[in-house]
Amino acid sequence: MNKSILKKASLVALAGLLPVSAMADVSISGWVNEEMMYYDDGSSSDLVSASGNGVTLGSRITFSGSTELPNSGLTAGFEVILEPQGGIDGQPFLANQIGGGVGASFDDGTGILGNTVTTLGHNVNLAGSFGKVTLGLISTPTDNIGVLSDPTVGLWDAIAIPYHGIGFTLKNGAGASVGAGWGGFLQCANLGVGGGIGADCNGAYRNGIRYDLPSFNNVNIAIGYANDDIYDISAEWKGNLGGLTAALGLGYMINNNPTNILGGQLVNLAGAATVVGSTSAWQETEIFQMQAGLMDPGTGIYGWAYYQNEDADMTSAAAAATAAGQTDSDTYMFKVGIKKAFNSLGDTSISGFYGSYNDMFGAGAGSAAASGTTGSEVERVGFSVVQHFGGSFQIYGMYENYDLDVDCTAATACATAFSTAEDLDVFVLGTVFFF
Repeated sequence: MNKSILKKASLVALAGLLPVSAMADVSISGWVNEEMMYYDDGSSSDLVSASGNGVTLGSRITFSGSTELPNSGLTAGFEVILEPQGGIDGQPFLANQIGGGVGASFDDGTGILGNTVTTLGHNVNLAGSFGKVTLGLISTPTDNIGVLSDPTVGLWDAIAIPYHGIGFTLKNGAGASVGAGWGGFLQCANLGVGGGIGADCNGAYRNGIRYDLPSFNNVNIAIGYANDDIYDISAEWKGNLGGLTAALGLGYMINNNPTNILGGQLVNLAGAATVVGSTSAWQETEIFQMQAGLMDPGTGIYGWAYYQNEDADMTSAAAAATAAGQTDSDTYMFKVGIKKAFNSLGDTSISGFYGSYNDMFGAGAGSAAASGTTGSEVERVGFSVVQHFGGSFQIYGMYENYDLDVDCTAATACATAFSTAEDLDVFVLGTVFFF
């Protein structure tokens, strides 16, 4: 028998075994996010094209479906999320700017560097009058607390995560690297080495289980557990407050497993030049996040505020003896603006923002320059404009400036390295298409 005919017949037979409802209820949705970015690091500048906004908020393709379970009052569903990524590790990292082991300039034809498709999430869920339980590779309850309460529903312009700066190396006026990257001063202990995102520090899909309680008076509460010994809870409210459209998101997470904090190691901010500790030392990290937003529906004037505290501990005697017992960081961000239909195309959002990322110095900032570091602050200031074309398409422009201030003990490598660091300026033109 012809093998091609046999293969087709087998596929038809297999399809016939599938439940009709499961086949009928599957849908495909998502968005594509692409950007042009111009940067000036104080010594050089360039214009590049890159996929926008990194992991979880970048382009995605979601396959989802659901079916009613007979005689039960329950609904079962599934979700598989694929994420096309460009650049390096899904971030708009520039090989010709950061140098050192990541390849040649994008100008030499290696612009495909790092392009790939990864699986962001895959899970199944069961829902009913009790709420919904989701099992698999999931968005944890405290994921995206820092973006969900923006009254403009803006996910790509001026969010609390400083995606567009974290891939750049600090430079001095002569163009020399000062031994650190901006992401090294935006380090999330909970996300480990490379987690230099500054905010939303549990913003990752993890293998675990999540329970969303039934909504009550516009309040949505979710609790979760994820590998390994990570527990979190979130509460979100959206409603009307004195005639204003209001939203509030709260989240708390505790990670009890040492291997989830920088591979079991914490950076000694008190003076050691290297990472200290070991995976055998018992550690934990706690994260509290809050974002609140308000909008006047008449004028379109809005604002929101975000706060995050991350407290990470090494409580073993050995860790205490090295004076590396604790890291405690704070993130603040404020955004104000107006969103209304200034033209016939749709709503336009115009905003200004300010962010402050404190004591988030981490291993990614360069061990040689770490000696003598006692604290740090990255200030981020900018503005953005977003043009909405209905609900299917957006064009946005954004400018942001990054400024670093590091506290150092006298006559140390820290002071020598970072005292000459130049500001970073970034201009972004981006698009988002929803399907």
